[in-house]
Amino acid sequence: MAKTFVERRPLVSIALVCAFVILAAAPATKVGAAITLRAGASEPEGTTAPAMAIGKLCELATRLSNGELNVQPFYQSLGVEQQLATAVKSGSVDIGYISTSNVARFTDAFLQFDLPFLFKNDRAYIEILKSHPAGKKALAQFEKDLGVKTLLITSHSYDAEVSGTDLQTRDKPVKVPADIKGLKLRSTSTPVEIAVVKSYGANPTPVDWGQLYTALQQGVVDGNAGTPLPPYASIKLYEVTKHYVAVGFRNNLFPIYMNQKKFDSLTPFQQKALLDAAAQTEALAGQYGREKVKAAIDEVKKAGVEIYHPTKDEMAQWVSVRETVWQQVANEFKGKIDLGVANEIFKLNPR
Repeated sequence: MAKTFVERRPLVSIALVCAFVILAAAPATKVGAAITLRAGASEPEGTTAPAMAIGKLCELATRLSNGELNVQPFYQSLGVEQQLATAVKSGSVDIGYISTSNVARFTDAFLQFDLPFLFKNDRAYIEILKSHPAGKKALAQFEKDLGVKTLLITSHSYDAEVSGTDLQTRDKPVKVPADIKGLKLRSTSTPVEIAVVKSYGANPTPVDWGQLYTALQQGVVDGNAGTPLPPYASIKLYEVTKHYVAVGFRNNLFPIYMNQKKFDSLTPFQQKALLDAAAQTEALAGQYGREKVKAAIDEVKKAGVEIYHPTKDEMAQWVSVRETVWQQVANEFKGKIDLGVANEIFKLNPR
């Protein structure tokens, strides 16, 4: 019996080695539950390019992480842009987006780029943020001041035929700046936009996005001076404003960002999956923007709203405040706005 036992020992060892090799060669199995990330959007699902981008980012990040991440979109339920920024900054929400104008409550990083008539369209603004030293500096300041990591940048209109922020009024048709003199116009919270509205002789009245429809409906404001076409259509502002003038006097972008500490807590593989998903989503920004502008044009026309495009002479009247407002804002925010840089960018983006 002893001899038989000794002879079988090599066979047992070989069997153990084979078993180990087989187990080592088997595909690794996922350990633990997926990490759930909450991504907030301030607009209804699929209604605007930023809302579409949030949905696509969540879908791709979940798939590219092989299910290690479960990135879930929440539309409107986590608050409007400023509330989302506060929540992501504190860590109670993981991902959000905010316009470069509305983020002025938290940082002056984009103040330089809020100047009127600086860009020909949103696409030009995106390119400056990504390639120009001043743009890169602005993004870095934004991330530092809010404690976030920028995943991608999107916009409402990109390079579509109607791009940038326009003017809408409840009752009065508008063609030139003189038409809005004395009107109470809703503006975003950026100091630059407030200065622009004042330069036209109107009265700027900051109103949060969530209260805008009601403010127009009840006559709290006479019009709106801070909204591009797609979101105007998405919340049916054409029901409470019947006149639209395509001025495009400013451009807003929407950085989609994540709480930095939460991002840092992910594994390198999970981080890469998230960044790859962001890159793929950002590549769709132009398509989303153009699609939404085209759909919005059709929608507002059906509602009986004329989108008025100023003539060359009329547009010259709108643009005439550019240098005055630029100088005024630069004097007010000394050290934060470099007119040399602004003029350099302006020359790179002729209208």
